[in-house]
Amino acid sequence: MANLTDRERQVLTAMAEGLSNNAIAARLHLSEGGIEKHISALFGKLKLAAAPDINRRVLAVTAYLRNAAIHHP
Repeated sequence: MANLTDRERQVLTAMAEGLSNNAIAARLHLSEGGIEKHISALFGKLKLAAAPDINRRVLAVTAYLRNAAIHHP
């Protein structure tokens, strides 16, 4: 998680809160396309390859929660 930018962390935090891309864009005052780019970048940094039977958004949030548990027990 250390290699994520501050903005990517903000996007991932909002994803963990269950927000849609549109809601994240409104919260962070960015376009929905900008949010999609940040999500794509964080998927890459977390090494979450696209696959038809895997939800990368859920895996990213799971990684976020694991990281939070390690750093804030």
